[in-house]
Amino acid sequence: MSQPTHPTRPLPSLRQRPAVPASVEPSTPGRPQSFTNDDAIAAAYRARLAGFSVKGVAKQIGVSPAALYQRFGNRQGLLNACMSKACDTVEPLVGSPDRFETLRQFSDQWWALCLRCPGIEVVIRNYPDPEILLMTQKFECYRNRLGELGLSTEQATFAGSMIAVNMLERRHRLPHTPVRPEDVPAEVESQREQSISFILQTLENTWPEWSVKEEQA
Repeated sequence: MSQPTHPTRPLPSLRQRPAVPASVEPSTPGRPQSFTNDDAIAAAYRARLAGFSVKGVAKQIGVSPAALYQRFGNRQGLLNACMSKACDTVEPLVGSPDRFETLRQFSDQWWALCLRCPGIEVVIRNYPDPEILLMTQKFECYRNRLGELGLSTEQATFAGSMIAVNMLERRHRLPHTPVRPEDVPAEVESQREQSISFILQTLENTWPEWSVKEEQA
């Protein structure tokens, strides 16, 4: 006697993925009943922003990948949440310092941001400039202070970009995990201080500006 056959169900695509409560896969006992955005973000940091996968993050925090897709939409959505969370921790300018101290504080905040976010030096290259400016609004007080001290918008942008790029490059030489400031090797910290001092002294003396050259017909 032939056994009854059952129609084969097509596998759901990403967009057809069945909704799973943010709680988690009900079929897996012992998993937590819920997770926060911070749980997922912290797991992505540990896995490095440039290389984490939704599946890997889900495994770290004990939920299903479907729960993360429901919360963030896709991997880019989780990455955006990670970047926004990191930039929200930037501390405002303290006091009314001169140019040198303003840029010193600016560099310290960028360095702290880089230490918190392994892989930021890679992923930030793929963000359009408008999105980067939106995410880094916490740095606006530094740019405004430079304007109060007589710098043009172009000069402030040039100075900030030089420092940010330097910090991102230094981060690339550290472990691909979140690093506390006190755990940075003395040699790396010394090199950072030397490079920042050089940049700041150069900018104090010349204050070059960026300009867009008109194309010749």
